[in-house]
Amino acid sequence: MVLDEIYKKNRAIEGAVLKFRRDRVPVALSLIVFTVQLAAWYWLPLAGAIATGILLLPFLGSCAIFNHHQQHHNAFNSRVLNRLWEVILGTQTMITSYAWVLHHNFGHHPHYLNQPPCPSNIEDESRWARRNGSLMGRTEYTLNLMLRAPFDSVRVGLHRRRELLWFTLMMIPYLALQLLLAWVNWQNYLAVFLVPSSLMLTYVYWLTYEHHSGLHTDNPYAGSRNRVGRLYNLRAFNLGYHTAHHIKPYIHWSLLPAYHELIKDKIPPECYVKCR
Repeated sequence: MVLDEIYKKNRAIEGAVLKFRRDRVPVALSLIVFTVQLAAWYWLPLAGAIATGILLLPFLGSCAIFNHHQQHHNAFNSRVLNRLWEVILGTQTMITSYAWVLHHNFGHHPHYLNQPPCPSNIEDESRWARRNGSLMGRTEYTLNLMLRAPFDSVRVGLHRRRELLWFTLMMIPYLALQLLLAWVNWQNYLAVFLVPSSLMLTYVYWLTYEHHSGLHTDNPYAGSRNRVGRLYNLRAFNLGYHTAHHIKPYIHWSLLPAYHELIKDKIPPECYVKCR
């Protein structure tokens, strides 16, 4: 009932472009950053493009986090606008349309408690445990994901043919845009787009290590770590409420704090990380 009231309050008006009013900020952020990227790519000398790529990294970090939210709950009412925006998000973060859906939504979310060694043959696609059950380090986890995620996405897609088809089709506009940007000015493309997006891909894998690592449990309320600081969740669009996100992965990100309040008594104290 509480979530229903908050949902109605935050829902955009009927017929609006966006589903939720709160999505105006991340959409505007991504589009402004993309505009700055294009301007730097086209007009600036290489040194200026490099400086722009570096200065935009904190903002691209928020775009990377929202790319995750977009794949759980599309921001636009229009499918066309969602797919077009995902091409931009993919260019900014190197995680393309439907990649999160396959690897994360249908892979990690139903299996995140399945760490090796486990009785189930289906292990977490973002597993943090080695085959013997010991804990990977953060660097090992990040490198493991970078090497395996593309193959795991396709493997999951073999059981989700519709999503795999869309993942494949959406690679066409994404790659076409990359080729166009590189063909016109390959040096600035590297500085403003390719290198920063590669760093964002690494950042996402590095960031997610904290979410579940070391939490061997069958209890979904004890399987995720949470950061409930206001400043952190302002930048991360409430991703810090990670237990709430895993219990209800398809609710809009703006509802996560409210849902967290409903379930926080079930979350063990060791599943909180102090932050501002």
